Formats: sequence, structure tokens, C-alpha cells
Amino acid sequence: MAEGRRIYYDNEDEERYNKLKTVKIFEKNNKTLDLFSIALIIGWKSGKRTPLGEGAVGRVREATINSSDFIRYLMMAIAVKEDGIDTLTDENKYFTIAEEYAKTGVLLLESKYVSEGNDLLDSMELELIEFYDKKFNQENES
Repeated sequence: MAEGRRIYYDNEDEERYNKLKTVKIFEKNNKTLDLFSIALIIGWKSGKRTPLGEGAVGRVREATINSSDFIRYLMMAIAVKEDGIDTLTDENKYFTIAEEYAKTGVLLLESKYVSEGNDLLDSMELELIEFYDKKFNQENES
């Protein structure tokens, strides 16, 4: 029986996720899937996708992904926004989009933590508020 699609990321990103798991602000959300979700949102917010390397490995199993509707729906929503509704017919396509945004996001998270240390949570909260205010106001003006 085929296991299904996994979430892929590079070896150096696994090290980044493991490092971020030890950061106090992520103590309640320190599972790889939680951090992947945060990285995905931050990467998408940045507007930049970073392709995975040749050695990327499927690390998060489908059973783990399916234990949270949130991550799959988040991945689908971002893919639809990126490429349209037809993207949902190709699971590999929407996973790849999510993986590439998450790669960007984990790089940004790591660099922010190194530069901002314990102020990272305040910085992320402020960015999130500004981002949603900007998006909300744009959609209401349309």
C-alpha cells in the first residue's frame, strides 16, 4: 500500500527546524509540522519561493499531515492563491509550492532569531498585525 505524499525539506533545513524547536517562544508549537506551518506563512508573506535541493527528503508523513486539517488546508489555500483552483488536482504541485515557501520561511525565521533573539516573538506579532491590516484594507477597498 502506498503511503502517500510526504512534506519534503533539505538536510540543512532539518537542522534549522531542530534549532528552532529549542527556542522558548516555540515551546508550545515545537513540532516540525507546527514550525513548517509558521515557516510556510512567513515564506508566503515574503512572496518568495526557494526551490529545494536535489537531496530533499520526505520527512513528514501523510499520517502526520492528516492529523491536522489546518496544514493541508493552509497548503491548498496558498497554492490556489498562487496558481488557481486547478492546482488542487495535483497534490505534488501544491505540496511543492508549500515546501518552497516554507524553505524561504525557515531561512527567514532562523536569520530573525539570530538577529533578534528573544525579541523575535514581538517582531513576528507586529509583522503579522501589519500584514493582515494591509491585506484586510486592500480587500475592503476593492
